[in-house]
Amino acid sequence: MKYAKLGHIITSIVTFFALSVSASVSAQDWTDITSEFIADQELTAGDWRGCSGLTVNRLNGDVYVQIISHGIWKSTDQGTTWSRIDQNTISGRCETGVAMTSDQDNPVRLACFSLDGGAGFTPDGVTWHKFTNMGRNWDFGSVDWGSANPLVMLAAKHEDGSKVYKTVDRGLTWTLLPISLNAQGYTKSSMIGVMDANTFIYCFNGGIQRSTDQGASWTQVSTTVASTKIPVLFKGKHYLGAATGLWVSSDKGATWTNQGSSIEISQGPFFGADENTMVIANTQGIFKSTNAGNAWTNVAVLPAPYTGLTFDPLWFAGFTWDPVHNTIYGNRMNCPTYKFVLP
Repeated sequence: MKYAKLGHIITSIVTFFALSVSASVSAQDWTDITSEFIADQELTAGDWRGCSGLTVNRLNGDVYVQIISHGIWKSTDQGTTWSRIDQNTISGRCETGVAMTSDQDNPVRLACFSLDGGAGFTPDGVTWHKFTNMGRNWDFGSVDWGSANPLVMLAAKHEDGSKVYKTVDRGLTWTLLPISLNAQGYTKSSMIGVMDANTFIYCFNGGIQRSTDQGASWTQVSTTVASTKIPVLFKGKHYLGAATGLWVSSDKGATWTNQGSSIEISQGPFFGADENTMVIANTQGIFKSTNAGNAWTNVAVLPAPYTGLTFDPLWFAGFTWDPVHNTIYGNRMNCPTYKFVLP
């Protein structure tokens, strides 16, 4: 018993230092990679300007951003040059940091759930399918990435009683589900997820609910309150973040297991070469693990434009990780996209 207690104390000390902010990390280490390009190309739109929406191809390091009202742009050289890739399908802006998302296993597959503009999906990074507009459209959404031909998606409606809609035809038609998220505004405990074509999960200020009939009926499968907005599918497992750390399911959400040490997770995980190496974001900064979440190291603080109650990873700000070049990217509505090159 004495040895077990000693081991617990040592683990606690290691975790404390791993989660402590390094004095060498500062907000000044973030570099603006879009403002000059946006100004040169005159890509502005009234009161809304800059970027919103962000994802990375984890296999080659290509970074994608949504320039407000001007679609999705890709850089293959870590933000030095940019080219528009959405065939004029996408417009508006991303309300949340997870409104633009990609398949972690096949990251050329992207979806953008825009607000006040056109939303859509690409199965290959080249061909785009525009979603049917639903008024002001979306805050965020989840895609059936486990399918070779994703047709089923869930999307959270913007400021409309927090309604949740499903599509089974890749956004051509939308059906209202008998669930809702937060009608009062922003919350860190609103989550929706497509586990497969028939299996959905969701959470709103309570445990995880699961449906196996495309959202017609729901059963609580966990008391865990998710703090990430959508599940991440990687190598056959789904991942959610919570205030208590990483939760993993290998049976499409029927059961959930807490993995690794305790850490609050607002966005992620973003995976590296395998499931052991990952990055997450929370209100305290960016954290990295190389041992499946058993220990976390603070690798970056949040950049200065994000350090407010409403401009953090819980809602507006988006972050992602390029493991090829070991670079963190971040943006939010009306701000540039920044990058942070890790040592």
